[in-house]
Amino acid sequence: MTLQSDLIEMGKEKLTQMKVFLDELEVQMSLGKSEAKDAFERERKNFQKFISDQKEQFKEAGKETENHRKTMVEKFEKLESFLEKEPALSKKKFDADKKATLKAIYELEFIIKEAYGEVGKTMQSRIDNFKGKLDTYRVQLALGEYEDAAELESKKESLRKAVGNITEKLRKEENASEKIEHFAEEVNESVEHLKKAFSELFS
Repeated sequence: MTLQSDLIEMGKEKLTQMKVFLDELEVQMSLGKSEAKDAFERERKNFQKFISDQKEQFKEAGKETENHRKTMVEKFEKLESFLEKEPALSKKKFDADKKATLKAIYELEFIIKEAYGEVGKTMQSRIDNFKGKLDTYRVQLALGEYEDAAELESKKESLRKAVGNITEKLRKEENASEKIEHFAEEVNESVEHLKKAFSELFS
C-alpha cells in the first residue's frame, strides 16, 4: 500500500463514518425534526472542515512523496548504471569503478533512510528486503580486490535485478499528488450530494 492509498483509505473511512451517522440521523428524525436538523448541520460542518484539512494534508503529503520518489528513482538509476557496467579489465579501472559504485550505494542508503517514512507500506517492505542485499554487496565490494572481480560480478547481478524491480515500482507511483487531489475532489462532491439529499429531508 502506498502513502497515497493510505491517505485515500483514511478519507474513505471518514466518509463512511459520515454516511453511517446520516443514516442513523434519518431513523431518529421521528424524535424531533429541529434536533435532527441541528445535529446534521453540526456534523456537516465538522465533516466539511475535515475534508478541507485533509485536502491540504493530501496536497502536502503528495508533494513530499513525489519529491522523495523522484530522488529515490535518481539514486536507484545511478546505482543501476554502475551495476550494468562491463567488468573492469585492469586494477586501476576496478578501483575507480569500486569507488564510484560505493559512493552511489552510500547516496542511495542515505535517501532510503530519509524517505522511508514517506513511502507506503508495500514499498517499505520491498526496501526492507532490498536493504539486506544492498548491505551484503556493499561489504563484499568494500572488502573486495581486483582479484575477486569475477566473484563480485556474479553477486552484482542479483543486486542489479533487485534495483531494477524497485526502480520500476517507484516509476509506477508517479503523479501521486495529482491522484490525491483528484480523490479529495471526489470526496468533496460526495459530501455535496449528501448535503443536498439530507437538506430535502428537512424541507
